[in-house]
Amino acid sequence: MGTTKKGSLIVVGTGISVAGQMTVAARSHIENADIVFMGIMNKIGEHVVTKLNSNSVSLDDLYEEGKSRALTYSQMADRIVQSVVEGNKVCVAFYGHPGVFVTPSHEAIRRVQELGLEAQMLPGVSAEDCLIADLGIDPSRYGCQSYEATQFLFRDYRIDPHMTQIIWQIGLAGEATLSVLDANHSQSGLAMLADILAEHYPSDHELIIYEAATLPLCEPKIEKVMLRELEFAKPTLVSTLVVPSKGMPAYRQDRLAKLGLTEQQVTNYRNPTLN
Repeated sequence: MGTTKKGSLIVVGTGISVAGQMTVAARSHIENADIVFMGIMNKIGEHVVTKLNSNSVSLDDLYEEGKSRALTYSQMADRIVQSVVEGNKVCVAFYGHPGVFVTPSHEAIRRVQELGLEAQMLPGVSAEDCLIADLGIDPSRYGCQSYEATQFLFRDYRIDPHMTQIIWQIGLAGEATLSVLDANHSQSGLAMLADILAEHYPSDHELIIYEAATLPLCEPKIEKVMLRELEFAKPTLVSTLVVPSKGMPAYRQDRLAKLGLTEQQVTNYRNPTLN
């Protein structure tokens, strides 16, 4: 008596620079899948995945100019889930980290798990990982706040200027329709973004517009601009704005006292070479 084959889903990240940042685990799942769906930013990345598994299918055909990305992402999830329901061992390879700015990965996993089938996500090298390495930023030093640019404009966030601010996709700042596929319209959004930041930082505060390198032999794009120049910048769809910290806030003396510490003691502990 035969048994029905149960499908499964594994979602992996290929890293930002696919050729050098794909993990061993991701590679193994791609090689051993019945079918691999690809949501990868460039043809070189797709070629790497296709060499590992010839039954690899791009999801890019679902993008159309003027079509809402929300609809596209829903259709991607539909395609992935249907293949799992058909009994396939499905691997989906997304550019970067598969859980960062990747709506269909989370949706497909949720829906597959609701069907009582196996679904999981493996981590990958994200744009934030590359940013930390390329810019020499340690998020643990000053703390870090991270936002998507349009949400940053639309929502009443509270900025802490003592923390590093990371604002993603500034080339789409203020774009609400989820149907734009270029960054040519972004100037009004950038101007509003600059106005918001000007409430917390001086006009000569140095900002960084960053893009991670997507190919092994390429360099990251790192452009430094003053806050007063931000509205005139020309970002792309993958540009990220980094607003460096204004410096550490003052110590809370009352909290130190409750722990039996002084500011000088903490300074000595953390900077022993200065003693």
